[in-house]
Amino acid sequence: MRIGRLRRSVIATGAALLLVAAGLGSPAPAFANTSRPNTDSFSISKWLAFPELFLCLNYSVTGTLTYKAVRYGPVDGKIDYHVDSPQVVAPVLTVSGYQYDSVSHGCTRKPLAWLKLDVQHAYKGYGCSFNPSISVQVPFAVGVSFWPTCGNRKVGYWGSTYGQAKSWKQYNSSARVKFGGQSWYLPQSSPLPKPSCYGLMVRYHVYVRGIDDTKDTGQFAICPTPEW
Repeated sequence: MRIGRLRRSVIATGAALLLVAAGLGSPAPAFANTSRPNTDSFSISKWLAFPELFLCLNYSVTGTLTYKAVRYGPVDGKIDYHVDSPQVVAPVLTVSGYQYDSVSHGCTRKPLAWLKLDVQHAYKGYGCSFNPSISVQVPFAVGVSFWPTCGNRKVGYWGSTYGQAKSWKQYNSSARVKFGGQSWYLPQSSPLPKPSCYGLMVRYHVYVRGIDDTKDTGQFAICPTPEW
């Protein structure tokens, strides 16, 4: 009886050791790597008054920001997040001229033509310290230009000149402004990262009745909202 009990004990212990060994030798679980295409639309519509020219411009800019939201990990308790290949795709700028009322000091809805209109439609990182790399497709170009509150900065811009008209549209289906990506390497328990925003501004140089004036719109934020 004692020999039988001892034999059963040895067999049970051996089986347990085999299970532990099997557990130690099993492969680690696969990483939860993901890569998702994202599209964020933007739309801006504003008025810009030129009282000395008795002219107001009503303008709008619409477009999309596309990118890939990529996640690697977790590895050693950390996750590697990326916003890859962000680009502004085929933006559309429309502008119309209206009469400025010097009595009410406001813009009317009476159409008014300009004699000539120079437009510079530009993109960069929104903050002064956020200067991602920029590449473009025609008709955009890359150059150094004024950026509101930041001085001169490298931008992707589209410059156009329009003759006498009451309205105009700036559009090209192949137009692209491409930025360098963003990345974060964070502990798994950290909140999801919040990407920096890209910026948009437009500068208008207007000619009316032998005088001219230049104003810019200030900058507007285009912010990625990735789905990881």
